[in-house]
Parts: sequence; C-alpha cells; structure tokens
Amino acid sequence: MSLLTLWLLVAIGGAFGALLRFWLTRLSAWRWGSSIPATLSVNILGSLILGVGWVIVSYYQHMPCGPEDSGLPAYAMIELGFVGGFTTFSAFAVELRGMLPNHWLRALAYMLGSVLGSVMGLILGYILGGFVVYG
Repeated sequence: MSLLTLWLLVAIGGAFGALLRFWLTRLSAWRWGSSIPATLSVNILGSLILGVGWVIVSYYQHMPCGPEDSGLPAYAMIELGFVGGFTTFSAFAVELRGMLPNHWLRALAYMLGSVLGSVMGLILGYILGGFVVYG
C-alpha cells in the first residue's frame, strides 16, 4: 500500500469524524445550550472505538495467513482519521478553561469525568473488541 493511499484514508476518515463531531456539537448546543455534553460524549465514545479498533487491528496484523500490514488501512482510516477527527482535546481544554473562574467545582467534575470516562471507554472498547475477535 502506498503512502499516498494511507494519507487519503486518514483524510477521508478524519473528514467524516470531524463532520460528525460538528453536527453533534451543534445538536448539543441546540438541545442543552452548551457544547460540553457533546465534547464529553465524543471523547468517551472515541476512546471506546479506539479500544475496539486496537484489538481488531492487532489481531489481523498478527494473523499467520495475512501480510504484516493487513490491518493498516483500517487503522489509518478509523483510528487515526475518524477517531482523530471525531475526538477533541482542544475543545475540552477551552471549555474547561471557561468554567474555571466561576464554576471550579463543575470544572473539576468535567475534567475528572472526561479523563476517567475516556480511560474507561478505552478499557470497555478493548474488552468488547476481544469479544468481537475471540468470541
């Protein structure tokens, strides 16, 4: 697989991830008057997707019957592209910074919920990926 093909896969996946995040952010702002629920949700969901993808791509890369880079196109498009475009640390940081002066307790809850939720999402995704691959 050529480097240009991998770049295109990352770009296509990233475009879809960024567009989905954009629409979820708009929906959140319309529904709840804030983008914070969308940012929290996409970061946790993105971590879950990353965990599932991690197991699946690792499994297919180490299959004796396939080439070493058999999982590379999926990894490039889904994990680097889609999840990279879908999740957002920068929006999380800006939202957190906006809460700190007047709502420090809410900011602390948001920070802990984002970090712990994302780590738990990754672990759950890893477990779910194991069920998908190994049954």
